[in-house]
Amino acid sequence: MAHTTQSSAAFFQIEAWVGSDLGQVRKKNEDNYLVDALNGLFIVADGMGGGVEGERASRRAIETFSATLYNERDTVRLMAGGLDVGVREKISDLMRSAIHAANQEILQIRKSIGPDVSMGTTISAMLIQGNHGVIAHVGDSRIYRVRYRDLAQVTEDHSLVAQQIRDGYITPEQAKYSPFRNVILQAIGKGEKIDPQIDFLVVEPGDQFLLCSDGLHSYLTNDEIITVMAEPSGHRIVPRLIDCANARGGSDNITAIAVRLSSAEHYVPTTEVDVGQSLSHSPVLRGLKPLETTRLLQLGQTQDYIAGERIASEDAPERSLFLIFDGQVGLYRSGIWLATLETGQHFGLESLVDGKGRMMTAQAETQVRLLEVPRDELLDLLRRDPNLGVKIIWNLLKDISLNSRDYVSRLLKALSSE
Repeated sequence: MAHTTQSSAAFFQIEAWVGSDLGQVRKKNEDNYLVDALNGLFIVADGMGGGVEGERASRRAIETFSATLYNERDTVRLMAGGLDVGVREKISDLMRSAIHAANQEILQIRKSIGPDVSMGTTISAMLIQGNHGVIAHVGDSRIYRVRYRDLAQVTEDHSLVAQQIRDGYITPEQAKYSPFRNVILQAIGKGEKIDPQIDFLVVEPGDQFLLCSDGLHSYLTNDEIITVMAEPSGHRIVPRLIDCANARGGSDNITAIAVRLSSAEHYVPTTEVDVGQSLSHSPVLRGLKPLETTRLLQLGQTQDYIAGERIASEDAPERSLFLIFDGQVGLYRSGIWLATLETGQHFGLESLVDGKGRMMTAQAETQVRLLEVPRDELLDLLRRDPNLGVKIIWNLLKDISLNSRDYVSRLLKALSSE
């Protein structure tokens, strides 16, 4: 489950959410993480070795790495004042020392257990001070940056297939099916010699970062990560990412940290949606004047969902009306398909009215953009503007009548065919 921490750093407010999940196959979670927004430090580690050894390796690597930095707080704070050559060298040496300390710690644990033990971990760490960031990375966990809906992977995978891609031997598409896709070239605790990636970043207001294990990034495309990271409610980002990975197989442990700098908006306001094109045939908006349409749409918030992602669950207590701007949404009850809705259609009306929980599960069948209008906001508008309220209610009643006729017709046809 994700939790939130906040910090008023020297230059930015940092918000962070984290979650870790067992997945659908593994019996023990060998991932570990650290979220310290107050000090701008974030780490994900994916343990290897099976069961206790893997979990211990990732945990001790994070503890050793972070302790090295905490013991050098004065050096860390130099970053906030700027990255001249001297500061850059000191920070780079510190991050490298933290990696090597973690590596030695795991090697010592392996030695104490026995020569035949298989034990190691990836580590992907990011430190933010002022408007500068630095990463230290070993293995195939990843750190992404999202800026203006553009995603960049700031870490390089230390894996065999990644090296083959860089050398031009195979394509990214071929790498997905390579029998060597799980072979890691270096990891913490696998040997004395280790060459971590140490890189510096300039961070900006509105930047977002995603640190994650391969149990997550192996299941989502770059565009899908961008879509979920655009979620306005930050606390929902990590659960959505984990749910997607689990829905697509969840063959490994899944861990993710989402970091957001300052409070820039990361979604398209409702007023910027092309209402004429997207909702020209919407039953809810039928007969409304442009100003009335705008007033209704301004009540809600636009959300994007990737194909296969669950939008709402049956029997959930939330009460909102959803209008589909673009894409297709499937409706299900107890896993049975009931209907597919298109652009301009809506769902969620029953729970909006009776408050007994949602009757159906809604799932994105394609990339979907929709508007979620909370019940209280809609009722408040109906009370404040009775004339507009009558139009909206009448539109909803007509749509209910049409749907009821359609359901009865389908039911009679099904009964006559038996």
